[in-house]
Amino acid sequence: MSRTLPLNRRASTLGLLALALLLGLLVLVAPAASRRDSGSTWHRGPAGYSAWYESLEQQGIAVQRWQRPWRDLLERLENDEETLTTLVQASPTQTETLLAVLPAFVDQQDLPALLPWVPEWLEAGHRLVVLGVKTPVTAAPFSQTLTSEAGPVQIDTRRRYPAGGSGGDRSRGTDLADDYGAVVWRQTIDSGQFVVAATPHLAANAYQDQPGNFALLTELVTRQGGRLWVDEYLHGYRDQAAIAAEGGGSWIDYLARTPLGVVVAQAIAVTLLALVALNRRLGQRRSLQPPTIDNSRAYIQALAGVLHKAGSHDFVVETLGQAERLELQKALGLGGRTAVPIEQLQAAWNQQSSRPDVDLAAIFNPPAPQGESQLRTWLKQLQSLHSPIQETPTGHD
Repeated sequence: MSRTLPLNRRASTLGLLALALLLGLLVLVAPAASRRDSGSTWHRGPAGYSAWYESLEQQGIAVQRWQRPWRDLLERLENDEETLTTLVQASPTQTETLLAVLPAFVDQQDLPALLPWVPEWLEAGHRLVVLGVKTPVTAAPFSQTLTSEAGPVQIDTRRRYPAGGSGGDRSRGTDLADDYGAVVWRQTIDSGQFVVAATPHLAANAYQDQPGNFALLTELVTRQGGRLWVDEYLHGYRDQAAIAAEGGGSWIDYLARTPLGVVVAQAIAVTLLALVALNRRLGQRRSLQPPTIDNSRAYIQALAGVLHKAGSHDFVVETLGQAERLELQKALGLGGRTAVPIEQLQAAWNQQSSRPDVDLAAIFNPPAPQGESQLRTWLKQLQSLHSPIQETPTGHD
């Protein structure tokens, strides 16, 4: 009887284990794509901005997603026939507004590394709205509703810019604030205006039931008119021209950009799956054979153990004596299944000239042994009866 699982069940179990292992490796080493999508107008999760983008379209506000490098946007504006002045001489009526929703909190001093076009964009006289600039954590309540000119705004963060003032006080350069500091503030840099929010989730999908959140962000990006751009290149979205320009259309470029850890993990997963699929490293599978059990031997050993513990020496002598007496009777040619008188057995024994002088009556009718040593002596006497019989020639008269 086989102790292994049936072949189909065993293969299914190994397949499930391999699949679980592969999924675990992918979870551990895969990049956090959802975090990068946070703030994207295509992302429909709680941290996405798809609902706010659709609200702009419903209001008829012109908005465009930008999926190419920042220099391409500046070059397009420079060559745009609708732009009547150069970038450096842009007038307020021709101001372009660019919205960048950071996937995670970023310090303001680190923005040039993440958004290298910021200085040139502001120098050209345009407006830049950035959501998610990291500010200090204050003692403000984490979740509260603040007042703004666009209506009540739900805020879930303790971070504030230490500017002071109350919400709606534009003389202080704030658009949303409380006693702990500013949540949304603005400042003039070069010829442009820089609008900053201390939370990347100001108008995220999670706040669809808070009309003030959507209204405030809409007012921030449309305040000075002009065209509105949303940076999707920051979230990893590329149009076909950008992909071709970056050389991302071949699998060699994909491998060149893939982190080494992901490649190693994929190689390990494929190797494990191959080993599980083959599963014949030592040849065909063989079933385990159950051990052969000698019931008679096991019974005898068990009974001997019980008698030994009970000290039943007289029972052992009586049982073995009767069995050995019948065996000796058959060996001497007397036959029968019933024991013959001891005198007849002794006479048959004495007729064999090669037999030693033995008192069979003393062996088969001994006194009850009083201890284990006497029992061992009797067993040796009983065992000595077998040797002469086995050595007697068959043709002896």
